[in-house]
Amino acid sequence: MKSWDVIMIGTVAAGAILLAVNAWAQPADGVPGDRLVVPLPDVSTLSEPQAQALMRELAQMNVVTSECPDQDVTDPEWQLMTGTTDALIERLGLDPVAYDREYFRPAFSLLEDPANCDRIGAQSDELIARLEGMGGSTRPVTPGLAPADTPKATETPDPAAPPPAE
Repeated sequence: MKSWDVIMIGTVAAGAILLAVNAWAQPADGVPGDRLVVPLPDVSTLSEPQAQALMRELAQMNVVTSECPDQDVTDPEWQLMTGTTDALIERLGLDPVAYDREYFRPAFSLLEDPANCDRIGAQSDELIARLEGMGGSTRPVTPGLAPADTPKATETPDPAAPPPAE
């Protein structure tokens, strides 16, 4: 094993440990208020081949939207993709080294052909729509609170109150 490989594995492992420590420090009802939170799709019902295929697509889209000019996605779309990736990593039981080796590194190899930026980037809307169809959303939510546009069932109009002004 080359020393560079050992350094890379150590770096990935250290990063994973830092992320895990940070996650354990977060409250049980969500993440700190400075992080965008979106509903994620349920990936538990995917077969292993389906989960692996979706993971591959997400890794490729992650690289393309990060590294290619003119292929940006919005912050909620980015959070939907990366949050789904995290859920798939857990679903497939991957460690950081396996994820890097099997999905992320091959996705970076796509950048060797500049045409892949436009080819894969053009599919981002379709991938986001598919994740939304699986139950995810790009509409940010606050952990523990109902979305603002959801009417409260306990609110009843006061019959003595004047009608709302239009």
